[in-house]
Amino acid sequence: MMKKIILILTMMTGLLLAEELSIDEIVKKIDKAEQVESSFSIGKQIITTSSGKKRTLEMESYSKDKNDKQLMIYTAPVRVKGDKILMLNDGDDIWFYTPKTDRIRHLASHAKKKKVQGSDFSYEDMNSGNLGKDYNCILLGVEKTAGRECYKLELSPKPSGPHYSKLILWADTERFITLRIDYYEDDELLKRLTISDVQKISERWVALKMVMKNLQEGGETVMEMSEMELNIEIADKIFTTNNLKKH
Repeated sequence: MMKKIILILTMMTGLLLAEELSIDEIVKKIDKAEQVESSFSIGKQIITTSSGKKRTLEMESYSKDKNDKQLMIYTAPVRVKGDKILMLNDGDDIWFYTPKTDRIRHLASHAKKKKVQGSDFSYEDMNSGNLGKDYNCILLGVEKTAGRECYKLELSPKPSGPHYSKLILWADTERFITLRIDYYEDDELLKRLTISDVQKISERWVALKMVMKNLQEGGETVMEMSEMELNIEIADKIFTTNNLKKH
């Protein structure tokens, strides 16, 4: 009986908290918390296949204009060194460059769901996006995840949005940082992203670790940032296709 009472009180508390803000207000706060004017980071991707084989890629990343412009440059190992991914217009336009061929390739819309460098992140997963622009959002309630009270949202992509049929997203009710995303195709759960190591940098809450689990194939990719700077001067010219061939 006592357990049932505690459960009811917890649910009521969650509903009251959820009613404090409208869904539009919650979405705006999440977008505001996760979109910075500019950033630079150094990090790595640790890719583990379903057979347990591991490989590590190192990279530098730049962003500007609230993530409207993004550039990723792979620095190691030798096999991928110099590969670059440029994303513009909130990820609607993506270019890939590799020094192996010295060619720049513009990705067609259907190619955005392909894996990046064999990882469990697709090209469109790498784009932080804009919830208000890309999705129709429904508030499902408040639920605890990773020890934090979170708004639980159901996201249905708009026609110009990602290819998934829906996403379920958990965002911290205090910091408005996303802590988990479940990716669905129809009603089938494909992947799960968990986000952790949230730290305050330049008065902004930033997550430095992301783990994408492929629930269909069994692999996972860990992304960890060892260095990050926010709101710094970055020249516009680095976010151009002409710059991709420069070393």
